[in-house]
Amino acid sequence: MDEHLSAIIYAVGLASFANEYQSHDVFEQARRQYVYALQLTNTALRSSTEATKDSTLLAVMLLSLYETITSTTQKPLTSWTDHIKGATVLVTLRGRQQLRSSLGLQMFKQMTDNIIVSCIQREVNVPTEITDLRSYAFKNIVGTSPPWRFSDITVRFASFCASVKDGSLSDVDAIIAAAMKIDSDMIEWTTSLPSTWEYETIFMDTEPVLVYDGHYHLYGNHRISQMWNSLRMGRIFLSRIISGQILQRISSMPIGQFSSDYTTLLQLSASTISKMSSEICASVPQYTECPATFLVKPSELRSSAYSWMLSKERQPSESDGQTPPIGAAGGYFLLWPLFIAGGLPDSPDSLRLWIINRLKYIGKSMRIPQAILAAEILERKEDIQDWYASVFGMT
Repeated sequence: MDEHLSAIIYAVGLASFANEYQSHDVFEQARRQYVYALQLTNTALRSSTEATKDSTLLAVMLLSLYETITSTTQKPLTSWTDHIKGATVLVTLRGRQQLRSSLGLQMFKQMTDNIIVSCIQREVNVPTEITDLRSYAFKNIVGTSPPWRFSDITVRFASFCASVKDGSLSDVDAIIAAAMKIDSDMIEWTTSLPSTWEYETIFMDTEPVLVYDGHYHLYGNHRISQMWNSLRMGRIFLSRIISGQILQRISSMPIGQFSSDYTTLLQLSASTISKMSSEICASVPQYTECPATFLVKPSELRSSAYSWMLSKERQPSESDGQTPPIGAAGGYFLLWPLFIAGGLPDSPDSLRLWIINRLKYIGKSMRIPQAILAAEILERKEDIQDWYASVFGMT
């Protein structure tokens, strides 16, 4: 294993240990190891042969992971943008060669997903070099894979945001139509998923601390729930764009003279935001506490895909006064969706409070400082627009 990669793996391991056991001494050791790994990685990046190796890109990703798991304050938005610009250069430099191995393809997918998110946030087009590589991979390698098909929609979403910002798409009705088309594509994506990507909805009337609005979801794994939550966040953003455009249009019209279609669209947008926010909350219990293990019988589940959950003994709940073991990966992937749903201006107080409590629980149980920071921002009811990337960084 290349030295720069082994160095950052060690640093991340030390940082995770320090987080888990709240050890200042181990954290200092992790910090020194991180600095050493950063120096080695920068040296590798200056080498034309080392820069394009899988180990170097993986080291860059782990450097970012280290920064994420050790951060206790929000980072400047420029830091996130600088990461993305560097990632874009590195991925472009690696070219089609990176797509020939399973690891290279996986890293390419994760890095380009981060690039797309940044482009949507900054309202700019995804660089042509990236879209060309993605088109090649989509056509020749990954085919109809659900994650790749969904990210293709997000590329068009970024292009849409860029067109609105630069004024090339300025007519209100045209903006609404374009947003609705992307939203329709997202809905269509859900209808073409294989059965293994479906989730089970469990209804219950107890455990209100753990379950919001009387139901929760069971997914095959946290990657699938992550994709569903990405879709929900996308639909929330699109609905907010639609309602914002309508409100801007009717604000300049005499009362009673705007189309009833606008009223219908406003209601539809509000309904979509409410539904997507509730579904994000429903994705939480499986990865923080699992009532299904003691409240649902195997015969009540449609699919055997979730039977593994029922083979485990019930973990202690918060009411037991114990902290159950939780997979940290699932917790990290919940932070952003919860932050978005809880930070919407029109979020019900009940939903916002439930999300704040869940974020605090995730922060405490999984030793994830960003969850506590996110909860505090939501408690202050600050505008989340400029916060989400600076809080969570590249994940």
